[in-house]
Amino acid sequence: MAGLAVAMLAACASVPPQEDDPTRTEKQARYEDRAAALQLRERWSLDGKLAVSDGEDGGSGRLEWRQQPGLSELDFRGTLGRGAWQLDIQPGYAVLNLANGESWQARDVSTLVREHVGWDVPVDALGWWVRGLAAPGQVTRRDLDEAGRMTRLTQHGWDVEYERYQEFSGLALPTRVVARSGERQVKFVMRDWSFPESLENDS
Repeated sequence: MAGLAVAMLAACASVPPQEDDPTRTEKQARYEDRAAALQLRERWSLDGKLAVSDGEDGGSGRLEWRQQPGLSELDFRGTLGRGAWQLDIQPGYAVLNLANGESWQARDVSTLVREHVGWDVPVDALGWWVRGLAAPGQVTRRDLDEAGRMTRLTQHGWDVEYERYQEFSGLALPTRVVARSGERQVKFVMRDWSFPESLENDS
């Protein structure tokens, strides 16, 4: 995780100015403080709705995403029980289990999801975007509000808009995110965020 944090902050430094904004330095500082705080929360989970479309096809349903060091677990249950799948992601390796009993493995998680679920989405980047953070790599555009929260991000050919935030465990986290690239669209509506380490520390 430390390496990813360094890469993320390096990406932040490469962001080109978007406008002549005298408060930009202050917003940037608040964003980096928020990013650092989120990086300390290595264990997190979200519960919400996911909808994906490409202009012709797609799917929607409930998503549970559990994150811990070295492992991401995504459980999706489609509307009316259709299209359920479970995705386990480890560094350089991913396993996709479908509701019909089929199981597929690949080194590249985005390729795995595209070939066997039919969704052409940047899975690696989504783990950053859903938390209101830029993923490692070049950032084309990033807009911040007065609190240093991301309102818009353009990265890896996708335009990501943050429509709502809410506080969970002392952190402002997105509750509605829409990412678009051409006709492709990914929409998240989060009902809940939780941080197991925070619960342990509070007990």
